[in-house]
Amino acid sequence: MITPSRYRGMLLVLLVSAAFLPVAVAAQETTTPAPVVTRVDYLPLTRTWSDVALLYEGEFHDPIQVDEEIENIHNLVPELVDIEVLGQSYLGRNITSLRITNEQNTGQKAKTLVVAHHHGREQITVELALRFIIRLLNGYGVDTALTEYVDTQEIFVIPTLNPDALEEVVNNGNHWLRKNLRPYDNDGDGLFSEDDAEDVNGDGHISEYYVYEKSSPEDNPPGVVYDYWYREGIDNDGDGLLNEDEVGLVDLNRNYPDFWNTADPDYYDVTTQVYHGTAPFSEPETQAFRDFALRHRFAMAYSLHSGINATYFVGDQYGDWVEGPLYYGMAADYADILPEGFNEHLAYIGNRAESALPGGWGEWMYFTRGTTAPITFEIYTNASVHEPSAEVEIVNNSTHVIWEWKGIYGYFNPESEYINSLWEDLIPAFDYLLEMTPRLDVSVTGITGETTAGANITLTTRLECLSSRLGSKNAILVIGPDNSTLDSTISVAGGQTLVRQLQFTLPVNLTDADYSVRIGNDYSGYTEFVLSTGTQGGLDPMLLVGVGVGAAVVAVALVVYWVKKR
Repeated sequence: MITPSRYRGMLLVLLVSAAFLPVAVAAQETTTPAPVVTRVDYLPLTRTWSDVALLYEGEFHDPIQVDEEIENIHNLVPELVDIEVLGQSYLGRNITSLRITNEQNTGQKAKTLVVAHHHGREQITVELALRFIIRLLNGYGVDTALTEYVDTQEIFVIPTLNPDALEEVVNNGNHWLRKNLRPYDNDGDGLFSEDDAEDVNGDGHISEYYVYEKSSPEDNPPGVVYDYWYREGIDNDGDGLLNEDEVGLVDLNRNYPDFWNTADPDYYDVTTQVYHGTAPFSEPETQAFRDFALRHRFAMAYSLHSGINATYFVGDQYGDWVEGPLYYGMAADYADILPEGFNEHLAYIGNRAESALPGGWGEWMYFTRGTTAPITFEIYTNASVHEPSAEVEIVNNSTHVIWEWKGIYGYFNPESEYINSLWEDLIPAFDYLLEMTPRLDVSVTGITGETTAGANITLTTRLECLSSRLGSKNAILVIGPDNSTLDSTISVAGGQTLVRQLQFTLPVNLTDADYSVRIGNDYSGYTEFVLSTGTQGGLDPMLLVGVGVGAAVVAVALVVYWVKKR
């Protein structure tokens, strides 16, 4: 006979057992672990090097010295620097690129570029390119922003694209030379480049002379009329002419294919400073750059020049900036960060744009290579060399007046002792290049789906563009280990943060192997994520099942014991 007290005890046992039974059953049914996603992060490098200094600090570098600097930089900081010889100049000198990045992160990152020295006489651009590299190396591990840039970007620097002309300018004093050194027989005498300008009087300058013819005494008022100009030199080939067969032929910054077929006759005249060559990419220097640029996608890039203080954006044939709102915004930024009065062309904000430059580097980078902001950055001029006082009257007779001008050197380059002060003034503009390169900060805030092959996986992602101006340009992709595109979503604008769900079919069982995906694109770089079963570092799900069943058994035993005691 079951007494009321025993009935109550047995009922309590059944109730307790029933309370634990669903836990045990549910645990037994949930045998497949949930997927877990982990971002692959790369820590900054531990800095082991001391500050790097230039070997030739107080002078303009010739090509041999540039090569020595490149080798020294690479040897001192191989953790951050890769060097690649892109090709050779017409005379066989190396054209070299340096890549500065945290090499622990081997995935593709956002890329930016500085290419210096298309034009021979603009050797100040070589000096600033070298100092930019030194700044990155010495700032790493010290300056938070510079460290972040080097960790998240691949920063390419080409110190000279025209090393032949650099040799001629620095070591032979030909500060007029703009073009490359492909030889040409200008005067048709069977000799090549044999009668160039020369420093006859040895004062370190090749003077230019402007000849004016005096008007007739009967003119009222009497005056002078410009007749012609010539440069200092001697008649090397004995033909009675001076400097009629100069060194240099092709303007490398007119040798790119976009807008090539211009109506401007100067582009087809071998004697002009803008002769564009026989065909696009006819020159080994631009061929080397072309082959290099075809392997990379740059959102932002500088081509360094001198002769004016200006920041040129790409225009089209109609005289409009191709990225109007973006370029106006960036021009306003430059007005804030450049030295006051530096950029003469910032006056065009709101009322002037630039038309396309036939054969120009920036046009090819934008229209063919898709670089959003290829900027021709003109970094130096000396306004004083344009003043009338810079010309000196050397002849004044009854028929002619001749004026001498020696300002070509100061026009394109400062004296060597002012290189560093110019660099200090322009550091913010180089930091801006890095800041505007569109890196993405990608995080996954949620994942749903099964861990078996064929399961549908959904990733909830947060996509933040770290550049305030330049976005990712193209769609954001999910890329599998075989480089297949698993899913995509819209592009991310500059300064924008998006939350997007990305979905794809899992091709493997996560219980057998982890699965890696990359999120990003060629413009902004990729962030790698690993999908796994999530058992690492936690309790095995089956262990949790066992714990639940065991707790139920213990609870039943305790209740039975309590009933017996009653």
